[in-house]
Parts: sequence; structure tokens; C-alpha cells
Amino acid sequence: MEKCTIPLIDINEALERLDNDMSLYMILVDAFLEDKAFQPDKLRELESQFHRNESREFLEAAQYIHRLKGAARQLSANPLAAEAQKLEDIFRGKVPAGSSGEANYTAMLVERILDLYQQTLQELRSISS
Repeated sequence: MEKCTIPLIDINEALERLDNDMSLYMILVDAFLEDKAFQPDKLRELESQFHRNESREFLEAAQYIHRLKGAARQLSANPLAAEAQKLEDIFRGKVPAGSSGEANYTAMLVERILDLYQQTLQELRSISS
């Protein structure tokens, strides 16, 4: 797992958005940590299905990654949110997958997102403790 060189979470940014309500931020952190809806293998499966889909627009995959991106943004987990946005744009057909190396790029992006997800979980667990 490659460590992110920029901060994984910008708590000050998140608190500014939440009117400096740390208890609300901690509720969001706990909800993110307890959420079992996001499964790494499901994202890998959706990415694989995306490449078998002729239209190059795959709503199920886009919605799946959109949910993770939104949760990351709420917490100001900006690196995770930014990478998820890239993948969502590809899944929605806003950016052609072929422009970035086709299957290899999206598979690499999925793995980068999953690495950031794990690092973000670790960081949030330390905040939550």
C-alpha cells in the first residue's frame, strides 16, 4: 500500500463546513467507519463489468463510487474523494476510459482508490479513538 503524501483528511475544512461542530463530525466519522455497504471486491467487480459494457457508461458502477465519493467529501477525505471522482467520471461517460489507457487505467484507479480507502479508514479510526 502506497502512502499518500498529502493529508488524507482535512479536519479543519470539514469543521468549517459543519459550523465547527466536532460532535457532528464525529457522528459522520463513526457512520463512515461502521458502513458496511462499500465492499472493495464489489468495486473491482463493477470495474470489470464496465469493460464488458459496450456503451462505456455504467450507471450502477457510477452510483456505487458516487456514494463513497460523497461520504469522503463530507469528511474532507480529499485524496479519496478526488480519485473517486475520476472513476465516477469515467463510469458516467464524461471522460473516455480509452483516453487514459483503457482497462489498465481504470483497474489501476480502482486499486489506488482502495489503497486510499484503507489509509483513510486507519486515519479515521485514530481520530475516533
